[in-house]
Amino acid sequence: MPERASFAHFLSGLVKSQKLIRLKRGLYVVSSDVTNMQLNHLMIANCLYGPSYLSFGTALNYYGLIDDVSQGYYSATLKQDRCFETPVGRFEYVTIPRSYYPIGIKQVTEDGSSYLIATPEKALCDTIVHSTAVNLRSKKDAVMYLEEDLRFDTNALMTFDVSILQECADCGYKRTSILQIIKLIQS
Repeated sequence: MPERASFAHFLSGLVKSQKLIRLKRGLYVVSSDVTNMQLNHLMIANCLYGPSYLSFGTALNYYGLIDDVSQGYYSATLKQDRCFETPVGRFEYVTIPRSYYPIGIKQVTEDGSSYLIATPEKALCDTIVHSTAVNLRSKKDAVMYLEEDLRFDTNALMTFDVSILQECADCGYKRTSILQIIKLIQS
């Protein structure tokens, strides 16, 4: 037992000296001051609570589709909703249905770090599905929601893979609203 206590004391010392940053019990990240590299918050979001992938406004902003810079990192998960306030930022996780989860996720590797993130199409669908007030009944509703509520770059819709949107719609969650986005793209 002394070894365990010694290790805990050692970790505590590293946290106090700000060489390690405690994200949650048992999960630490080496400080930027030690590595001379910026922390990868997107990778941290994947490691903090899983299974999960980055989505919603975080992914839409990552792709340059919206300008909003939110006060945290938002991910979709199969587990229950959760929020972590850490010394490096706020990380929120939203539960989505199991059948809908695997659609439109990709792995990105940057600077030696890998993380899962929604494709632009899936991030938009996740945002629609998660927003209880969104009920798009026409192309006009879709345009208003995208331009006024999200301040979304609607020109980028022309590059969207409609098959991902259709697959999301086929799961039945906010089907009508997602179909209106598809109609807008195809018009």
